Amino acid sequence: MVLSQWIAGSSEEAGFLRLVLDHVSDCLVAVDTSGTVVLINQPYCRLLGGAAEDFVGRHITDVVGPQTKLHLVARGEGSHVGYPLKVRGHQLITRQVPVLQDGRIIGAVGLALFSDLGTLKRTFRRATQSELALPQGNKPWRSRFSISDIIGQGETMDAYRNSLEVVAGHDLPVLISGETGSGKELAAHAIHAHSSRSEGPFVWINCASIPSELIEAELFGYEGGAFTGARSRGKLGKFELASGGTLLLDEIGDMPLHLQGSLLRVIQTSEMVRVGGTTPVAVNARVVCATNQSLPELARVGRFRQDLYYRLGVLPIDVPPLRDRDDIEFLARQLLRRIATRLSAAPPQLDRNEIISLVAHHWPGNVRELENVLTRFIVTGRLMMAAAPPRLQQDADSASRPLKQRIQSQTATEIRAALEQSGGNKRRAAELLGISRGHLYRLMREQNP
Repeated sequence: MVLSQWIAGSSEEAGFLRLVLDHVSDCLVAVDTSGTVVLINQPYCRLLGGAAEDFVGRHITDVVGPQTKLHLVARGEGSHVGYPLKVRGHQLITRQVPVLQDGRIIGAVGLALFSDLGTLKRTFRRATQSELALPQGNKPWRSRFSISDIIGQGETMDAYRNSLEVVAGHDLPVLISGETGSGKELAAHAIHAHSSRSEGPFVWINCASIPSELIEAELFGYEGGAFTGARSRGKLGKFELASGGTLLLDEIGDMPLHLQGSLLRVIQTSEMVRVGGTTPVAVNARVVCATNQSLPELARVGRFRQDLYYRLGVLPIDVPPLRDRDDIEFLARQLLRRIATRLSAAPPQLDRNEIISLVAHHWPGNVRELENVLTRFIVTGRLMMAAAPPRLQQDADSASRPLKQRIQSQTATEIRAALEQSGGNKRRAAELLGISRGHLYRLMREQNP
């Protein structure tokens, strides 16, 4: 059966086809192999200013004009996609392709992709803006570290690495808490690297380093011209950049309170709205947060939403501070080798006194401070540490003594170390201990160190 006979037939399938095509908003016309119009839908009829019976049975060049190539397509002379065609003063961008049955051409169909140049330009502009909004940087957002990069030995570090592996296996929000320099970002990298999202991007943003008026646009992106100074083509936010991967919100405790509700909604619904936008955008990013502050305390004083804290704290991770670890010597030797390799230098050896100094130090800056101290050691040959209260040294049998005796012994040890470090200067020793000079005198009378 030829195309014209089937379309003009009285079968239910033919009637349904004509009904469907009349409801298509774009102009559509079909011809047989001779170029005769066998089907034209209502939108095309309205454009031409007539009824279907006025055009069916006529040659396509008589209906739409001599510039059409639909009759040539029906003869097997190729197809045309994006072909411009002006009909009755309307500029169309058309798709003209052959219709095949059992591998044989039985006609051709022409479809207007756009009914005017304005529509085409707007569509092209939207497509171009979307493409240009994609990140163009040379460096992809990728995780640089894994759990194997977390150096340490002993029960504390083994338990810590094990907790990271457990957390990585569950696609839920994570809250990483720890002191400055303890390795919170390294933990976030490791969680991502060992998760099901490891092949996706690892995107980060520091909530404390971005002005509060800009952080919303950084997180959620914005539409073109959304505010003064905005790019005309818009910009993707970190949530969209992290699609399929992980988004690290570092220093989450410093996120402005007015944005915490928006963050909570994104986590709960997996949707967001760009700044200046009106349409929800789907979000597919795992949220990992890091903080050196006590979020429960911030929530208590009204600086952090309690419901957001509970939402983020599903899988909590506590990074152990360096002073609570018993592997400082091992860590220092491992870091010395790594840093020396990076500096193309020979790793120096640590003598026993230098090891004792490292173990005794309080390490307020944690591993980051240790790395800085070791880097200076490689460069200068001197082990120099900032003045700080020394790390407590516990005797092997200290756990068996009563608590009061252990406290007295530890206090006496700290006072002796501070006096030694200050050369006997009690004012300086009190500063090192973080107490007043009068308080130091009272402790010295009580402890008789």
